[in-house]
Amino acid sequence: MILRNYPKTRVGFVAMALALSGCAAHESSPGTGAASPGPGDASVPEMQRIRGEVLVGKDGYGLTPCGSDQQRILTLSQQAGAFLDEFMQPGDKLEFFMDAWGREKDGKLEIIAVERAHTEGPRCDASREGAQFVVSGTEPFWSLQLSPSGWLLQRPDHPPLQVAAVPTKIGAGYLWTSTSPKATVEITPAYCADAMADAASAWQAKISLDDLRLTGCAHRGELPLP
Repeated sequence: MILRNYPKTRVGFVAMALALSGCAAHESSPGTGAASPGPGDASVPEMQRIRGEVLVGKDGYGLTPCGSDQQRILTLSQQAGAFLDEFMQPGDKLEFFMDAWGREKDGKLEIIAVERAHTEGPRCDASREGAQFVVSGTEPFWSLQLSPSGWLLQRPDHPPLQVAAVPTKIGAGYLWTSTSPKATVEITPAYCADAMADAASAWQAKISLDDLRLTGCAHRGELPLP
């Protein structure tokens, strides 16, 4: 698993409550930190959660959004470009699925931040995830769903573990803490790659459960953040 710190450009996109594109439900915008323009500020185009299939061309990227048959040429923010530059290494990917945040700008689709990208995994027909974050890890494989009331951990050869905990915003990330069992889950913005699945996401997860320590990669679900 490869982790990279994000550039601070994520900071500008925190508190917008924005509509999702075609096949997605409403979600809040990505990012953490500085206040965003108010809803009456018409100078800032509305951001959307955008999912779809990306084709890599010699001049850049083209995306066909879920629910559409029209390919859009993409422009990338510095943050989104840095994410995709990392994800594309060693440069042999020709197409992949992308889940991102973007907006219309000057007649083009501008990608502000990438939530996740993968060549293998869920596509447009996948069910929506009723969680604030969805986390996965390997060695062995495990998964975690985080919600406003707590989290659900699933591991091989273990019964599902449901823990009550309320998330709090800590700096640029989020923290769930419980006393019974004694556990914490910390989500922070960082490039996180799962080489086994040829996938990358925008968040890193750290789990402490009694003597157990797990790290994994996370992406936003459908539920709004605190």
